[in-house]
Amino acid sequence: MKNLKGLFSKVLVFFMLISIISQITMVKAAAKTLPSGLNYSELPREIEDYVNEHSDTTCGMNVIVYDSDETIYENSFGYVDKEAKLKSELDSVYEWGSISKLFIWVSVMQLYEQDKIDLTKDIKNYLPDDFLKNLSFEKPITMLDLMNHKAGFQDTYFIQTPNASDIKSLEEALQTRQPKQVYEPGEHTAYSNWSAALAAYIVQRISGMDYVDYVHKNIFEPLNMKHSSISPIYADNDWVRSERLKLKCYDTEGEIIDGVGMYYIHLYPAGSAAGTINDLKTFAQAIMPNEKNPSPLFKKQSTLEEIYKATSFYGSTKIPKNYHGFFASEYGVETIGHGGNTFGCSSMLQFDPKSGVGMVVMTNQAHETIYNYEMYELIYGKFTDSKLAQIKREVPKGLILNTRGILKGPLSFMGAMGVSSYSEEDLENWWYEEDGVVETQFSDFITSTPKAITNVLCMLFFIIAGIYGIVKLVVGGFIIDFLKNKKEGLKTKPLRKYSYILCGLMGITLINLAVIFMRLNKGYRTGDIGSVESYIIQSVVFTVLMILMAISIFVGMKKYNEESTKKEKHKFFITSLFAITQCLVILSFEMYKFWGF
Repeated sequence: MKNLKGLFSKVLVFFMLISIISQITMVKAAAKTLPSGLNYSELPREIEDYVNEHSDTTCGMNVIVYDSDETIYENSFGYVDKEAKLKSELDSVYEWGSISKLFIWVSVMQLYEQDKIDLTKDIKNYLPDDFLKNLSFEKPITMLDLMNHKAGFQDTYFIQTPNASDIKSLEEALQTRQPKQVYEPGEHTAYSNWSAALAAYIVQRISGMDYVDYVHKNIFEPLNMKHSSISPIYADNDWVRSERLKLKCYDTEGEIIDGVGMYYIHLYPAGSAAGTINDLKTFAQAIMPNEKNPSPLFKKQSTLEEIYKATSFYGSTKIPKNYHGFFASEYGVETIGHGGNTFGCSSMLQFDPKSGVGMVVMTNQAHETIYNYEMYELIYGKFTDSKLAQIKREVPKGLILNTRGILKGPLSFMGAMGVSSYSEEDLENWWYEEDGVVETQFSDFITSTPKAITNVLCMLFFIIAGIYGIVKLVVGGFIIDFLKNKKEGLKTKPLRKYSYILCGLMGITLINLAVIFMRLNKGYRTGDIGSVESYIIQSVVFTVLMILMAISIFVGMKKYNEESTKKEKHKFFITSLFAITQCLVILSFEMYKFWGF
């Protein structure tokens, strides 16, 4: 009986101790606050309420909030495959998109630590002779320019393929998709996947290792990231590949995205990483300054400290925009990290170096922002309390053009159409205007109303000319003339015949442009942009149509005085002006340069 009483007393004491420890832990948790001011203990309810509020459009979403000591909150919501009711779990695989670039910048800083690369030296010193074919300025490009996305390269399409067999070596991918340099290095921020991939190639050359092998040996293995892949075809991790095949992707409204559902990125270091959220959290903690647990990624912690010295600022302010490739984000406090978007997934990694609090989010929705941007306010506060928001800013007057885009070559009309303007509502967003340049995290916008209006008018007249040609050919040639000349069909006077030929050519030209627009728009939504060769063919079509229009105008002018009425001459003259307009637009936007892809 005494033994039983003694056992009971010990059990009672044990549970009392557990209760006391739990209460102490809860008190400590309640005492801890996030940068937003929210208590740690309140976070689960806040996030879950937030998810419930947006449940109608939510597909799959994983989230982890952590600090330097612990995981504050982790959870999975929704489905990786809604149709099959396959739930999202913490070990589900998502694509990380451009978060992949952080592996590039960590790799660069590892080589910097070993004195194998100078961040301020001309990158030509680390590349094969004449590797860079499309430079336009004498000023050298440095690694810091690549990190800050200020090397001056225009954007590039055709960065992915639905066929794994299309993937070539990194060197070949860079050479065959080399964009033109349209700005002097350091002049403008213009986000560039190609520049980031070029930096990875430099890592490959300096280290003497394939980039995939380098990342595994120097990042994944030291961090025990066994559930991550960086290979463009997942060849480095069979488990990741098999789990990725289970993932279905959706748009922002929760509708499944058409297409093959899985794409392989040619410039793979810039966006091919995939894996579990716990692996990404492990990496995120390793790159956050922590005196108690030094990062295993660097031999000297001073290297990690060097990363968090700002390398780019908003205009002449002291507000950082970039830290050696890590973007600064303006919430209630400044955070550092990177987002990622593929054609099926969106992800975000952000942390506050001062408090040590970070959050990682993954979703299987393309261009998703509710969780990947807006939910971060629960952790870090609102932009209205940021340093950038405290600066007196006025809404930029006039129209602005995006520096990130294709500004030269056969698809330059896309960049020319990147016209926008700001309103009072935009004062709640991250930007800063100075000397006619509106700076954002990822790209600058140039205030240029005359040029913007000219671009829009050029495309407008191009479209009007095409519509005019189609309407005149159908109504005039196939209906009115046919009714007037039933016996002779479409046999008309020579001058009118050349007017109809021009109309047909203008109509085909407009249709060719419309097809390109539709294909690019589809590619933006599904990733299926089509092959380079098909766009080359369409550019050749523009060239041929332009030549045929010139010939038709020339021959028509020779017939100008041959038994033609004043009315016919007037109609031919108007039609010729429309055709000339289309030709000038084709020349101006270099649509004919089929060799420029």
